[in-house]
Amino acid sequence: MLLGNNGSGKSTLLKILGGLLQPQAGEWSIEKPVGFVFQNPDHQLVMPTVGADVAFGLVDEHLPLAEIRHRVDDALAAINLLDLKRRPIYALSGGQKQRVALGRAMARNPQVFLMDEPLSNLDAKLRTETRTQIVNLQRKLGITTIYVTHDQTEAMTMGDRIAVMNAGQIQQVARPLELYNAPANRFVAEFIGSPPMNFIPVQVKAPLLIQHPQFRITLPEQWESSLKAYDGRSITLGIRPEHLSVSLPAPKNLPVQVERVEALGSETYLMVSLSEAADHPGISPPLQVRIEPDRTVTIGETLWLSLSPDKVHLFDTETGEAIISRAEPY
Repeated sequence: MLLGNNGSGKSTLLKILGGLLQPQAGEWSIEKPVGFVFQNPDHQLVMPTVGADVAFGLVDEHLPLAEIRHRVDDALAAINLLDLKRRPIYALSGGQKQRVALGRAMARNPQVFLMDEPLSNLDAKLRTETRTQIVNLQRKLGITTIYVTHDQTEAMTMGDRIAVMNAGQIQQVARPLELYNAPANRFVAEFIGSPPMNFIPVQVKAPLLIQHPQFRITLPEQWESSLKAYDGRSITLGIRPEHLSVSLPAPKNLPVQVERVEALGSETYLMVSLSEAADHPGISPPLQVRIEPDRTVTIGETLWLSLSPDKVHLFDTETGEAIISRAEPY
């Protein structure tokens, strides 16, 4: 999976891999034939019927007619559209059109699929259904697939490995849970996860002591060697919403005021502000916290939050890089 915001360069990279664009520098190679599936199937489907469109790319290969029919039927059967072989393209739903585009790419017997945001034009329900169909089909066929998306849910649920891109640069390549639990830098930490990770400016007071005007925590020993170079310096602490919990007043806990409550049924999220110290007003941005859905909380209420020291992420404030990188190299 290639994951990133709009304009991050992921589609450009995909087109370079597919030979549609030439890189300004460097080298690349894919020796195996590739099959493209684009964002808008209407730009890819040019023939009047489903069967004719799936067969379109095979005609240029000068294959025998019997071979073309065999490949078309196999591809349509794989995407569960064989009974719509003679259906006009204009009569198809958005999800069906995208499956035809996939079948057209499959019919050429590619060894690599390149998919450029194929679900972005579908509504939420159809997007979920088609996502499942693509995953099942990929696993059945065993075809290497490079899939571009800006949707982290697609990336986290579909991908075996994800490359996170920003401003034309790959930030990190890892398995989905590795990205979530061990982000290589602040961009990845903030981009992966919904709601995103919370960030709090803190100062290193001793190898394992982290201090904020309103709280202080002692970190596990694994941090000691990495934090020696930061003694007395400001860094950024990251903590995910589910790793904060309502607790009792204590020096290690965070005093906060509830600004908004979002009850979603199975879970509830709070938007809270860290209470300001008199000599450090406005030092921290709002935080998001996940709490039990049956807990009653009111706007304006003061709470104390505890955080799990073993779930803390620390980032260099200047570079944004993780102070301890628990990610695998790529």
